Amino acid sequence: MTKIEKSLFGTTPDGQRVYNYTFIDEKGQSVVMSEYACAIVAINVLGKDGKIYDVALGYDTLEEYLSDTRNFGATIGRYANRIANGKFTLNGVTYNLPRNNGKNTLHGGFKGFGKKVFSSELKDNCVIFSLESPDLDEGFPGNFKLSVKVSFVDGALRMAYEYICDKDTPASITNHNYFNLNGHGRGSILNHSLKINAEKYCRADEGLLALAPAVNVEGTSFDFTGERKIIYKMFEYSPEIIQARGGFDHCYEIKDVKRPAAVAVGDITGIKLEVSSDMPALQFYSGNSIGHCRGKNGAFYNDHEGFALESQQFPNAVNEPQFLSPVIKAGELHHAFIEYKLGVKN
Repeated sequence: MTKIEKSLFGTTPDGQRVYNYTFIDEKGQSVVMSEYACAIVAINVLGKDGKIYDVALGYDTLEEYLSDTRNFGATIGRYANRIANGKFTLNGVTYNLPRNNGKNTLHGGFKGFGKKVFSSELKDNCVIFSLESPDLDEGFPGNFKLSVKVSFVDGALRMAYEYICDKDTPASITNHNYFNLNGHGRGSILNHSLKINAEKYCRADEGLLALAPAVNVEGTSFDFTGERKIIYKMFEYSPEIIQARGGFDHCYEIKDVKRPAAVAVGDITGIKLEVSSDMPALQFYSGNSIGHCRGKNGAFYNDHEGFALESQQFPNAVNEPQFLSPVIKAGELHHAFIEYKLGVKN
C-alpha cells in the first residue's frame, strides 16, 4: 500500500497556498507531486547499487517554479508542443494564440497549465488534481475542465487524464518531466541508452515545428528502433540536429500503444524507465537548451543533463490534416494516460 503525505510547499504572490503530495511505496521509493502545474518535483527510486536516486530535475522552492521557463515536471496544456503561427481555424472561426516561441505558440502559451495552480483531492490511494480553464484562456475556445489522477505503485508513476470542454477545441495534454536516470545534477544523459518504438518521426522546420507527413527513421540519426546510446549519431551534425541546438527535439509516431513507447536506461545507476501511453505521438527532447541553472539541493543543471519523453497528440495537428485530429467535440469526455515505470535493468 502506498503512503501519501501532504505538506505546504509555499504561497503564491496572490495568496494561494500550494501543497505538495509525497507518494511512498513499500520499497521506500517516492514521488513528490505539486499542486503548482501538477508538476513532478521528485522521483526517488532504487539504483542497481541499492541506493536511492532522485531522477527528476526540479527546484527546491515554489518561488523557483513560479519563475521557471523550462517547464520542469509540469503538466502541459491546453496544447502540448507547437502550433504554427499562433493560430488555427475551427468551425469557421479563427483563434489567435500567444506567440511565445518565435512565430509559434508553445505549450499552451505564456500562461498555459504549467503556470497554474491545480486544486487537489486525496481519494482511494491516489491524488486527483483538477483545473478549470475558462473560454478563450490563452485564446483557446470553450470552458475546459481537466483532472489528473495520480498514483505511484511499485515504481510506476501513472497520470490518468480526464478532460471535457463545452465547445469544440483542440487538446493535447502531456507531462514535461526532465529525467536524468543517473540522478539529477549528476552530469550528462548522453550515454544513457534509449529505445523508441517508432518507425517514423516528424522532420522539423527552423522553428522546430513538426512537419507532416511522418517519415521513416531508417537510415537517419533519428532511428532508435534498436537500443542505442543517445549520443550515437548525434554528432553527425545533420541539419536537423544543428537547428535543434545540437540534439534531439523531435516528434515520433507511436503506432503500437500496447508496448512502451520508449525505454531508457541510466549508464551508471542501471535505472530503467519505461514510458507508456495511449497517445499517438512522443516528443523526444535531449535537453539541448537547459542552459545553466540552479536546481534542487544546490545542484546545477546544464545542456544535455536531462531529457524528456512527452507522450501527446501530434504538434500543430489542428492545422495539419495529415496528422490525427486533436479536436475534441463539445460535451464529450476524453481520457488519456502516461505512465513512467522505473526499476533496475536486469
